[in-house]
Amino acid sequence: MAEKGAPLKDDGIKLKIRDFVARATAVGLHTSISDIANKVGKEIGVLDEKWVKYTTVELHNGLNRDFYKAVSKKDRVLFIPHCLRNIKECKMPIDEDGYHCLKCGKCVICDIVKECEKNNMKYFIVGGGSQVINIVGKHKPKAVVGIACYDELLMALEKLGGGQKFPGQGIMLKKDGCVNTEVDMSEIREILNL
Repeated sequence: MAEKGAPLKDDGIKLKIRDFVARATAVGLHTSISDIANKVGKEIGVLDEKWVKYTTVELHNGLNRDFYKAVSKKDRVLFIPHCLRNIKECKMPIDEDGYHCLKCGKCVICDIVKECEKNNMKYFIVGGGSQVINIVGKHKPKAVVGIACYDELLMALEKLGGGQKFPGQGIMLKKDGCVNTEVDMSEIREILNL
């Protein structure tokens, strides 16, 4: 297993996982998502725990994608983790709705915020899952996208549900560890543009 904080090395694995997920969700799932994620890992020969977790998130995304796409972009919200910021240089102010990006360009959050603005989507830069739950209760979006480590994504998915009632998409951090984390911008663009 890759050590915590180490980036996922792709080598085409994401495409194999996404292909399997597309086929699995097209025919319908008749077992738990975690069982299918483990099966995918065995079938494509990737048993690393991080890839099994990535597969779990992709399965969730696949099952909810059509419901998510049916929601207007203006009614969606993206949750951005504050751990993506440049902690040494970041001067973002914070309040009950999270951090507020100053668009200084010193971290990837600036790029993510610009993508949201380009897509006419609301966004919140948050410190964790409980803050996400509070913001959802206050602002009442119709669909959500969350960028987070697996544990935070799993917590949010369990609390918020999913499906047609409250569709969501998850983007797993490429490198986790709560500080100086990394995310794949192409995954963000792909989901925001659905």
